[in-house]
Amino acid sequence: MSPEIELEMYFLFHSFLMGILITVLYDILRILRRILPHNILAVSVEDFLYWIVCSLLVFVMLIRENNGILRWFAVAGAMIGMMLYKKTLGRLFVRYFSLFLQKILHIVGKWLRIIAMPLQLVARRLAWMRKKSENRMKRKVFGAKKKLTERRKLLRMVLYKK
Repeated sequence: MSPEIELEMYFLFHSFLMGILITVLYDILRILRRILPHNILAVSVEDFLYWIVCSLLVFVMLIRENNGILRWFAVAGAMIGMMLYKKTLGRLFVRYFSLFLQKILHIVGKWLRIIAMPLQLVARRLAWMRKKSENRMKRKVFGAKKKLTERRKLLRMVLYKK
């Protein structure tokens, strides 16, 4: 095979892989959106950043492989890579990887709740002790205020007698 055709074949293969990579990146975004619900603003920002990253990846590939020249078979190779991945591994990847991550997060959440249980007990005990000390302080302040009021009244009575 001639070296030019060989370079074109490598370029086609790299375009094919780029199509797969671009689709995998978007599937990762889809998985994150399944695990962590996003509002419309977050989705829009993510999509915008995704397209910037994809365009940079494609631009770098075009510069390296073909001196920045866009060829029709490169676009076709990327589209075939995208469709082939989407029809074969894409559905399985998103479904099962998101389930896998949800299970892991569920298990981690259970462990965190188990670990946090003694901390919650300590926090409740501290809150109870704080409340108890506040009540004592309130009673002492109330008692001191009551004594001061009585002494003030007594002082007034003594001063008025003179």
